[in-house]
Amino acid sequence: LSRILWWVMVSSSSRLLRHAVLPGLARSFSSAAAPKGLVISPAAAALLRNNPSISSEGLAAKATHHTPTGAPVLTKGDVLVMLGKAVAPPAAAAQVTSAPKPPPAAAPPTPQAKPAVSEPAGTPGRRNLTHKTHRTHEDIPTTQIRKIIARRLLESKVTLPHAYMTVEVEMDALLALRAKYNARNGIKASVNDFLIKAVASSLRAVPEANAYWAEDAIKFNSEIDVAFAAATPAGLVTPVIKEAGAKSVAAVSAEAKDMASRARSNRLLPEEFTGGCTSVSNLGMFGIHEFIAVLNPPQSSIFAVGETFKKAFPDGNGGAETRQVMRVSLSHDARVIDDALAEKLCGALKEAVENP
Repeated sequence: LSRILWWVMVSSSSRLLRHAVLPGLARSFSSAAAPKGLVISPAAAALLRNNPSISSEGLAAKATHHTPTGAPVLTKGDVLVMLGKAVAPPAAAAQVTSAPKPPPAAAPPTPQAKPAVSEPAGTPGRRNLTHKTHRTHEDIPTTQIRKIIARRLLESKVTLPHAYMTVEVEMDALLALRAKYNARNGIKASVNDFLIKAVASSLRAVPEANAYWAEDAIKFNSEIDVAFAAATPAGLVTPVIKEAGAKSVAAVSAEAKDMASRARSNRLLPEEFTGGCTSVSNLGMFGIHEFIAVLNPPQSSIFAVGETFKKAFPDGNGGAETRQVMRVSLSHDARVIDDALAEKLCGALKEAVENP
């Protein structure tokens, strides 16, 4: 019954458009008589009346909508599309509201182009009829690795209860040790290499944090593996330094450089970026002061490392002295590492960095 009532209303509306609305619109469309059988919306008729450069020929072919009986319907959107190809002179578009209706029988001459006249302040203007209704964009297909990264990030933020803690550490002792170590061994170990060792040392001091969540149990690892974030054209990946706590800084540095290079060329093996319970993400070399990182499941923690900067401290004699400090933010899975355990882990990292 409802379908029958709907069809009766639609059919009545169609007949009303053809027999009542259409004749008046055809008379008001002064550039030419409306083609037979074409239904023109009031807004479309107004645009056609004020843009005589559009010919009445072929209007039915431009219609993108139809009545239930199959008659073409020319809408305002159809006319706007045509205006993008047959643009009316600026003066005609600006005088839409003031142009008088011409006699139904006579067709007005094509208006000459005139300089556009700006409307006085306070006059409600009409938007430009030649304005494009769509912007262009470019679709770049996502790679398989980008899809995996996106899925894991969503999984992390939705399923892992993130908690956060930030600690400020003094860097003077570590930077001095780095300079001596590189000079003695003839290498260029980075600050991040020393931080990977410091994180491994803090996990050794707080073994309860060297774990991750599983549905049936909390898994504790005996080895200390530390992952580090490496930027690649396909996205961020986290190669894992296996048994980082048992390796020297030189070994960690060489392995990190090799894995980062192979990650950028998509040559890492799957087992080289899986495993471990923690990661280090360092944006300090890009001038980032402080940030929060997203957990890399199933890992339970990640250290977000900011830049090293100078800060004033009391010197004990009523004056001040500057020291180099760094802020490290810990994101942790609250199911595995609660706030008390996170505080112990941050304290262990501060001790490892300040007393390397």
